[in-house]
Amino acid sequence: MSAGIISISLILLFAALIAALPYIHAACRRIGARDADLQLWRVMARRGIAPDDSPGTQARLAHAVRRCVFCPSIEECDHWLAANAHDGLEEFCPNANLLGQIRPLVK
Repeated sequence: MSAGIISISLILLFAALIAALPYIHAACRRIGARDADLQLWRVMARRGIAPDDSPGTQARLAHAVRRCVFCPSIEECDHWLAANAHDGLEEFCPNANLLGQIRPLVK
């Protein structure tokens, strides 16, 4: 292999690592705070959504949990929750669209 291909490969690998750092940081913070609930459950409670109340969405909720665990917007979410806000979730939450889709299903 030529030195140019190796160099480009290493640069691409380094760029991928840099791009993943916010998600790695969020996951490490979440793992370190295991005694706290995921923000997803508190956001759902604020919106009046219970996981058991939305049949047929278990796979989508599992995907939402994964997104919440690796979300780089933990601080924004904590501030939103602390402010007792109901609007503005769409500005930072990757699960806002999903929660908007589930909400009409809740009776």
